[in-house]
Amino acid sequence: MRFIALAAMALIAYGPSANAGSLDEDAFRNIPVGKATKFSNLSSLDAQAVCLLQPYQDRLPSNNALAARVNDYLAANNYVPDEEHFAFVLIGKEAIEIAAFNRSQKLDVLAKHEVSPSVEEMLPKGFAPHDCASGQFAAFTKIGFRARTYVLLGEAR
Repeated sequence: MRFIALAAMALIAYGPSANAGSLDEDAFRNIPVGKATKFSNLSSLDAQAVCLLQPYQDRLPSNNALAARVNDYLAANNYVPDEEHFAFVLIGKEAIEIAAFNRSQKLDVLAKHEVSPSVEEMLPKGFAPHDCASGQFAAFTKIGFRARTYVLLGEAR
């Protein structure tokens, strides 16, 4: 019974946005450590932007039109962040999707402000961390740091 309640809570928390069909989850999880992988290699969505939602983050902090559109979407879909998940917002011309992931030792997230000089040294050449990346240049990389594997969103040129 407890499992059913938890599953129902997950559906309420993430609503229809939980099915991010535009991001190949297996390919995302298999991004090699130390390599930049373009978003376009992981998704069929023609994204305008890809943005990170950290644990507990329920909106994008910017006031620009794109952030306002995303924040309206998050509110309308009752997006409820928590400590155990992070998500990427996939922003297309018509559609917005949320790809949420469970945090674990094998997959966690670092935001741009968490990139220290020692982490920066581990990033692939040409990869710049961003909390929101232009769809054309959006990329992900993974690093091993402090006994965890972290994914970072950024731009690769």
